[in-house]
Amino acid sequence: MSALLQRLSLGICLVLAASALYFHFGNDLWNDEIYTLQSFVFKGLGTVLTDYHVPNNHILTNIFHWGWVQLTGVNDLGALLDSPWRIRLLPLCFSALTVWWVYRAGLACGDRPTGLLAVLMLLSGLTFQAYAFQVRGYALNMTVVAGLSAWAMRWANGDNRRHRDLLPLALLTAALLYVLPSNVYFGLAAALGVILAQGGNARTETWKPAVPVLAALAAGAVIAFAAYGPVLDQLQGSAYFESKGAGKTTSGALFGRVMADFFSYRWLLLPLASLGVYQLFHTGGPARKQAVWLLSVLLLPFLFSALRGDAAPDRVFLTALPVFALLLAVSTKAVFSRLAASRASLAYAALLLYCVGAYGWGLWQTRAFLQKGLDTMDHYYAGLNRNYYQHYYQPNAEYDLFRQQFGTDKTLILESSEAHDMPVYLQHKNQAFAPLDSIETYLRNRKTFYVSSYYARPFMQEMSKMGPGWRCRYLQNKARIPRVVICEPVGK
Repeated sequence: MSALLQRLSLGICLVLAASALYFHFGNDLWNDEIYTLQSFVFKGLGTVLTDYHVPNNHILTNIFHWGWVQLTGVNDLGALLDSPWRIRLLPLCFSALTVWWVYRAGLACGDRPTGLLAVLMLLSGLTFQAYAFQVRGYALNMTVVAGLSAWAMRWANGDNRRHRDLLPLALLTAALLYVLPSNVYFGLAAALGVILAQGGNARTETWKPAVPVLAALAAGAVIAFAAYGPVLDQLQGSAYFESKGAGKTTSGALFGRVMADFFSYRWLLLPLASLGVYQLFHTGGPARKQAVWLLSVLLLPFLFSALRGDAAPDRVFLTALPVFALLLAVSTKAVFSRLAASRASLAYAALLLYCVGAYGWGLWQTRAFLQKGLDTMDHYYAGLNRNYYQHYYQPNAEYDLFRQQFGTDKTLILESSEAHDMPVYLQHKNQAFAPLDSIETYLRNRKTFYVSSYYARPFMQEMSKMGPGWRCRYLQNKARIPRVVICEPVGK
């Protein structure tokens, strides 16, 4: 990669990062984020450390969130509903560190171009940007795994073999496990990855370099287990962690969905990566160790989940995204490094154009899919990249417009709402609202009524079946979730 292409790569990465900020940094808080803040962060540090009645308490992340609201003085949920960026600044910091560590990991795998490729692979997919600013544990999750990956890549090169270098590894492992209990799959995969990577080079290396690394990983696990002490009784027997047994879940479909979202329309990278991994294995030495470790951390958690039959949701495997990006980068570099300099430059240039084009196409496809989905009865889609709260979710804009036109004394009837989303917004705005069953009174008395709905088009279709006596229209014509529908009686 020439100096010009390196500068172009850096510029493209900055544009992709700016796009992520534009589309997601100011997103209104959605149900799970509101629940996390209400039920844990604003309840205080004691609650964060000791209450695990639902998995929304990503404990280590919420410790940071609690510290952030204390530091910034924004300890009122209403202020964050109005200005969500004030709390999203913290996951932004985590995500910036993730990008830096992914770059450092790529640097350890080869050189500066490899680091830039790794960042490009991370940012040109849709998945990272969709979760980079969420007020939950996923941003920190990816940060910790990126740090582990950077450490592991240096270890594979023969670095980080001094005892003092093992402390960061133990702390990163403890942090990984303390963000989410399900990250035990990734901790096990990291340990097995070390064993497999060292075993793959058994003919040329002794097992001695792996022993202190495995000891540090075990020490991190012990630290995390001790930290979970106050909630161990809540974790044991929890319905959220039930095992249904091997073969009892659709693990194959889960793996396919997650990988499809990770690739994000960049399918031409699959044969390129496959060829690159083959070459890394045959190169041997540090390159093989790096490839084995990355493949282990990427793939083994899916196998562990399948063997347990725990029906893990797709977002559990977001943890592997930095590893996926790094594997794409090092495998691509392995292929391009065999080309003549002039052809390699052309190949890098084509790759940059392809990734940018795939990102633009994927973003357009995702927004078009979600906009079309506003007319269906369900906005909850399987997968990581297509979620209603990532695009078109604008309760602040919709309710502020309603308040401007009708004031706060007009009652909004909530249709298809959850306890920790629209009621919270409306209470904060001092807007009168009522449950859906109150609509019967308006229908009997032939009075104009106002409905806030996640499924506005289906609601209007149902109203049209009630005959010509009612005329319903949108408050405004932009695609939004939720959307206010105004229904007025016509005729007698």
